[in-house]
Amino acid sequence: MMSDLEFLFHPKSIAIVGTPRDPKDTAGGAGFLNALITFGYKGDIYPVNPKAREIMGLKCYSDLASLPRTPDYVISCIPASLTPQLVRDCIAKGVKAISMYTAGFSEAGDEGAKLEQELVGLAREGGVRLVGPNCMGIYCPSTGLSYQSGQSKEAGCVGFVCQSGGNSNLVALMGLDRGIRFSKIISYGNAADLNEADFLEYLTQDVETRVIAVYIEGPKDGPRFFRALATAASTKPVIALKGGRTKAGTRAAGSHTGSLATAEERWDALCQQAGAVQVYSLEEMLDLIETALYMKPPQGRRVGIIGWGGGASVTSTDACESAGLSVPTFSSELRQELARFAFGPGSSVSNPVDSAVVTNPSLFSKAMRIMASSNEVDLLLVHLPLDISHIVGDSDIWKVAGETVLETSQSLDIPMVVVQPHTAHPGNSAGFYALQQRCVETSLPLYSSAGQAACAISRYIQYHLWRSR
Repeated sequence: MMSDLEFLFHPKSIAIVGTPRDPKDTAGGAGFLNALITFGYKGDIYPVNPKAREIMGLKCYSDLASLPRTPDYVISCIPASLTPQLVRDCIAKGVKAISMYTAGFSEAGDEGAKLEQELVGLAREGGVRLVGPNCMGIYCPSTGLSYQSGQSKEAGCVGFVCQSGGNSNLVALMGLDRGIRFSKIISYGNAADLNEADFLEYLTQDVETRVIAVYIEGPKDGPRFFRALATAASTKPVIALKGGRTKAGTRAAGSHTGSLATAEERWDALCQQAGAVQVYSLEEMLDLIETALYMKPPQGRRVGIIGWGGGASVTSTDACESAGLSVPTFSSELRQELARFAFGPGSSVSNPVDSAVVTNPSLFSKAMRIMASSNEVDLLLVHLPLDISHIVGDSDIWKVAGETVLETSQSLDIPMVVVQPHTAHPGNSAGFYALQQRCVETSLPLYSSAGQAACAISRYIQYHLWRSR
């Protein structure tokens, strides 16, 4: 039940056991302490180190027994060999949960696996829940709870269950410029006690979470994980990335989190039956998160493409068709209507619409509105190459084109997406990020290639078809 884990995300006090005396030592305990202070965590923070009296302006305690109150949440940053006694101390103090940043357990071999089982036995006997070991723990910006000071303080509506600590932080940082913010991120490592199914069940019920992303190297309990995944996907979009799909990846997963990766074919079938949207990289995960956040589901797979550049038009068409979308040839009536103003040497109005009309704000907007209202397409894909400004010698033309797209998108009845490749001209990098931020402000999906856009949109449509059935 959600109430069973709610305390993990809203602790009123936190103890960091193993906080180093030197605040410049940003690894481990000092990193956690710095993140909590930076985020303005409003609960009590207790650094624990028997060799220090004060760390980062906070009173330091020699052990858990000397704390003035029982912490709700303990972060372990001590060597693995000392953790059994820490668990006993937490039980004696009445601690509810321990986040085990400490590594050196099942991912390190047989002896580590034995130590991990000892911890689990002690914790379950004493009524303490474990996150990890070998993990970063929990990020919940609405609480001020974080393990990395560079993460956003702004809460969003994406929940991320991630077996890898590094990937959990990377996705959070990669999502910043795209306007992606998280309600909760859980880095759960070896999953010795609490595992991916526990956190999926929690996020399914969490009212702050609208989209769920999952990175997993190997489920602890396959049948329970499938049930949790299917229940979650029937409620909200679930985007799943499997680590360890190849033989080499499986070997790496074993030494990373001690996971035994499932066979590729079984994973594919599991996602398909559960309704989870499968992706194959962190970049694809972010593309699909953005799609789910900003795009209303298209009513079909027909795409209308408009831009300027024959090569871009061809590659965009290929990308859409290859991803399972359709780029239909426009009717003669629609072509004639567009040809009245979208003309010029090398122009085409048959779909894709390839024309210098994109340089004229009023005509560009008119073309998009005619295409959107034609009932011949279900969504528009607008290709905006920044480098067009150097072709025509007008450095502001792409800005005008971008603003025209943004303004027009607000009045259309069908979804629109923008494809804006990362520019080949170094001077235009700032322009790309400026357009990206404007798209975020207007909730308009922006992709850096037509292939990324087509894959994300096709999978998003497929999810909604599955859900409707």
